[in-house]
Amino acid sequence: MKQSRFSSKFRKLILVMSCVLLLSACGNKLSSDFDEAEIEKATEEVIQLINNQDTEAIRAMCTVQMKTALTDEVFAQVYEIIAEGGAYDRIEDMSIAGTKDSASGEEFAMVVANAKYDIKLFTFTISFTKQMKLAGLFIK
Repeated sequence: MKQSRFSSKFRKLILVMSCVLLLSACGNKLSSDFDEAEIEKATEEVIQLINNQDTEAIRAMCTVQMKTALTDEVFAQVYEIIAEGGAYDRIEDMSIAGTKDSASGEEFAMVVANAKYDIKLFTFTISFTKQMKLAGLFIK
């Protein structure tokens, strides 16, 4: 029971972080300050690092807020969820849009990537700052 409560808290935390970015969006056009190829590469890297359970490398990519939110316990839960999918196969598709925090005016790149595993398909919602720092992560 304790673990399911933790899982629920983890999912809520990550969902809230992603929703804040989505709800504060001022359109879907990606700012010209972003390079789509760089965003695609960074998204692939984040997903691969999750598959490799490389916690420190992921943290190195994060904003200060994400470093705080992604505790060891949260990473353990992420890795447990991903393990349910079996072996990683590939990213099937990826879409990139822009979003803007209405309070701060900060722009983000928001990526939705569908990753195929042996047993499941996971949808990763990943956001990056203009400095290509990981600012949001949600796995469904």
